[in-house]
Amino acid sequence: MPPATTSAARRGEALHRKLVWLTSLRVVIVTVLLGGTVAVAAQLGAVAASAFQPVYATIAATYASSIAIGLLLRTRRGLVALAYGQLLLDVCIALAVVCATGVSESIFVFMFSLGVVNGAILLYRRGAIVAAALSAAAYVGAASLIGGPGPFPAARVFAHTMAFAATAALASYLAELLRSTGERLAERETQIETITALHESIVQSLTSGLLTVDLDGRVTFLNAAGELMTGLSLARVRGAPADRWFSGFVATPRGELDWERASGERIRLGYSTFPLHAARGRDIGRAVIFQDLTELRDMEAAVQRTQRLADLGGVAAGLAHELRNPLASMSGSIELLRATASLGEEDRRLMDIVLREASRLDELVTAFLGFARPAPLRRARVDLAALSAETLEVFANDPSAASIRVDPALAPAAVECDADQVRQVLWNLLQNAAQAITGASERRGGRIRVACGQDGGGAWLEVEDDGPGIAPADLGRIFLPFFTTKDEGTGLGLATVHRIVDSHGGTVTVDSGAAGARFRVRLPHPALAAVAVRPTG
Repeated sequence: MPPATTSAARRGEALHRKLVWLTSLRVVIVTVLLGGTVAVAAQLGAVAASAFQPVYATIAATYASSIAIGLLLRTRRGLVALAYGQLLLDVCIALAVVCATGVSESIFVFMFSLGVVNGAILLYRRGAIVAAALSAAAYVGAASLIGGPGPFPAARVFAHTMAFAATAALASYLAELLRSTGERLAERETQIETITALHESIVQSLTSGLLTVDLDGRVTFLNAAGELMTGLSLARVRGAPADRWFSGFVATPRGELDWERASGERIRLGYSTFPLHAARGRDIGRAVIFQDLTELRDMEAAVQRTQRLADLGGVAAGLAHELRNPLASMSGSIELLRATASLGEEDRRLMDIVLREASRLDELVTAFLGFARPAPLRRARVDLAALSAETLEVFANDPSAASIRVDPALAPAAVECDADQVRQVLWNLLQNAAQAITGASERRGGRIRVACGQDGGGAWLEVEDDGPGIAPADLGRIFLPFFTTKDEGTGLGLATVHRIVDSHGGTVTVDSGAAGARFRVRLPHPALAAVAVRPTG
């Protein structure tokens, strides 16, 4: 709304309030006058009752006009004209009372001055001048036409007329002063409202959370971003002790902390605390700015992990090559010695152990070399559901899956990937789930759920088991090379899964609880697959 329109609306609202107030005050005054008249009439008796008839008529007319004005005020139209009508009504009431009480001898001449003051209140200087002129004309006319016993009281009439003028001058001055003060105050209020709205807009548009606390340690404000991060609403925390929810923010001026939302999700928050000062440096509380650093810390961990793997790959390539050559020579020599007929049974048993462990070591070196130096991606558009179904058919014949029920829930999902490597991802996840079910507890049976599908972000693949789950302390390390909780594991299965998914530009996450673990692989949409980050080393 334009400022001029706003100013006019405010003036109209102010005039309406004053009209309502003066109308109500007039009704109160007339009611008091009625009560006094009735009391006096009761004391004088029926003989003087006729003398009060003009007063009763004036009171009745005042009540009727006040009711009419009240009805007109409800329409909020023609307020200025109604204000001038109020001035005329005040003068008429004063004239009627003065005429009924002896005109120049009346003690109610001051009522004209009250009408002048009302005019100044309603219409400022113009209202005071109009009311004073009407009052002077009415009083002089009444004194001239009705008068009283004796000569015309010119001095008294002049004195009262000058009193009306003086009242108009003083009332108009005070009214104009009040109006200018009110306009300046309204202007300041508008400025404050604008600044407040701007401040609110800025604070609410911040992507960082903002929390303010007063000197008593109670929450005074929490912006929208803070509500989203913490899962707490301003309505819930305002006025409550900050230590109830935000005690971690006051431990140090700045730092990081783990925050658990009401949904159970844990995030990492970085925060900075600083004091709040009012005018003249007076301390009024403190504020906390905080940000969700979860994705940033995850990205840092991923970069560090990738860098470690890249460094590891450079060393592993040469090391694996140097290990395989002597290992092949050792295995060949043992095979020749084992073929000698003169060996005893104990010697053959020892050589079998050497050959078995050499074969295991060769498998480990091969797996490690494949992890450290992955083959280049050979992308092709495939259906993830068909690829998963083929892998599940092979897995069904694996000895580790003999007692495990596999529940597939495969929906068509187009993805551009290296089919062999994605098949290896699913195979490693299936092997990991089977070992989690049967390895730790030696139990028979169990269930693995395999699902895939497609959404706006690309294709996804889930492998969920009903095993014992993953310990919270191990969740951050399960994708590290050589980390394993199994006696015979190499610790390269999940690390290989992460490396392959990362090379496709995708992500792999894990949710674990007492009822098992769920691995979720997300591969980008085919249109985005070309910009996937390729591993180094």
